[in-house]
Amino acid sequence: LMTEDLQRGTRSHRRRRATTATAAALTLLLLAGACSSDEDEGAAPDVSTSTTAADAVTSCPTEVDEADFMAADEMRDLLAEFNELGLRSPGSEQHEASLDWLGEMLAEVPGMEVEWDEYEMDRWEPTPEAEGSTPGRDLAAAGGLTVDDAGAERDIEVIGAVPFSLPTGDEGVRGPLVYLPPGEPITAADVAGKIVVQEVTASTIPTSVFETIGHLVTDDIDTTGEYARPSLRPLDEMLTDAGKAGAAGLVILWDAPTDQLRGYWDPHSGTQYLLPAVFVGSDRAEEVRTLAAAGGEADVIVRAKWDKAPTRNLIATLPGGSRERIIVNTNTDSVNWVQENGSIAAIALARYLGSLPVECRARDVQFALTSNHLGYSGDGTFRYGEQLDADFEEGTVAFVMALEHLGSREILPIEGAPDGELELTGEADLFAWSAPEESPALVEASVAAVERRSLAHTVVIKGVGLPSDEQVPSICSQGGLGTNFHGILIPTIAGISGPWSLWAPSFGEDAIDFDRMRDQTLAFGDVAIQLDDVPLEDISAGYVDARAERAAGANTCDIPRPPAVAPSS
Repeated sequence: LMTEDLQRGTRSHRRRRATTATAAALTLLLLAGACSSDEDEGAAPDVSTSTTAADAVTSCPTEVDEADFMAADEMRDLLAEFNELGLRSPGSEQHEASLDWLGEMLAEVPGMEVEWDEYEMDRWEPTPEAEGSTPGRDLAAAGGLTVDDAGAERDIEVIGAVPFSLPTGDEGVRGPLVYLPPGEPITAADVAGKIVVQEVTASTIPTSVFETIGHLVTDDIDTTGEYARPSLRPLDEMLTDAGKAGAAGLVILWDAPTDQLRGYWDPHSGTQYLLPAVFVGSDRAEEVRTLAAAGGEADVIVRAKWDKAPTRNLIATLPGGSRERIIVNTNTDSVNWVQENGSIAAIALARYLGSLPVECRARDVQFALTSNHLGYSGDGTFRYGEQLDADFEEGTVAFVMALEHLGSREILPIEGAPDGELELTGEADLFAWSAPEESPALVEASVAAVERRSLAHTVVIKGVGLPSDEQVPSICSQGGLGTNFHGILIPTIAGISGPWSLWAPSFGEDAIDFDRMRDQTLAFGDVAIQLDDVPLEDISAGYVDARAERAAGANTCDIPRPPAVAPSS
């Protein structure tokens, strides 16, 4: 019922806008008739002015017109062009090239105003160049593991260097191998001066939780099972604990094969870890464990560098009828077709909204494509969010839509496969669309959009966690970029998935269902249009109340921001 009321309210706003134009046309018609009467009572009235005025009546959409929206094939082609730039790690030459490309794409939209917010960042970058025609650097080649096997040295193939681990150069760091079972605490007594070998522990959450935190759970989701994805695994914890314990290096063993995870970019904390580390696939794991049991030694090699580098947030604004802006956010640094394809959705939305008459945009729409999400401690949303927090008090912020990892296909381990090989299941990966309770208008518009576009395997959630009356907002985490806006009390909705392909480039474009990616983008566009001229107070009322509580001293969210440097003790 609330959805119907909201839709009726939105349509009535648009009728009023059209009615105003119609009234103006009728006034011109009467004036034209009066003038002609004064000149010649017997002459036929001149209707040219009235016809022009009537033609000016604008019919504005109440949802995205699918026929006028970017086709799935074009989204695929744009994403392919984006991925031709190779690894777009934060602040790299290829990332800068991708920013230029994105700026050009948005600048082509009529009326778009493109600006850049430049700043300096701490950059971790692989040093090996990619082979063949691929431009940029190679994360897989940045890692190395050389073992001493009964006096003979040989290399063991690795997935790659662990991002943000300590660079060593080609010489590496040597130490005796010590194996710790999965989950066993990493302590100085066991590992000081040694190369730790340990599996990364699988983590799951019960899907029944979606019924607790969900506004909507689509019928195709099994709420009696478990949700298990690599993005839940405690990589940061392993690296931090090994550094604190004084380990010389760390070898993290995966339960999936090398060829499927090669070049895996996670953790994406941006934290300077205190030791070198590499990933090893399941097909090489037993070999490393056996060498550790025999007291073998190894060199862990991380070919990378830390330095300072410039980067920039891309801020593109499509003018509307007021400065109360709707914000579309995603990150620009990228490793593959999934992470991050939100920029292509932003281009599609910009082209569609830019094609509408300006009378159909009651508000500005701002596309905030932020930098350094892959080095999260310096994420560009923290910088941009500070500005939004101040601007909200000035009445120039309506709400944020944060888009990440669209169109993801489900990839799971093959049951019984000896090395945990992964395969596409033919299903869509779970998509979490967050719509916090602080804005019933955003909740209802989100549910309506998901149902309208028939988005499969989707949960519309209040947030990630249980509500607490002891803080504002009641739930902090939104599962991704949306957290950084909602946590500072900016009205926010966000969408995210976390498939196996998120950080693994090997799956390529097969990881994406482009029809689904388009449908998800259409759904976010529907929300932008449906709420475009809904009064700001109707969208943000709960957030305004929460801000008043914050000003009065209420507990607020502790948005998890990783440290720039890992603790040493």
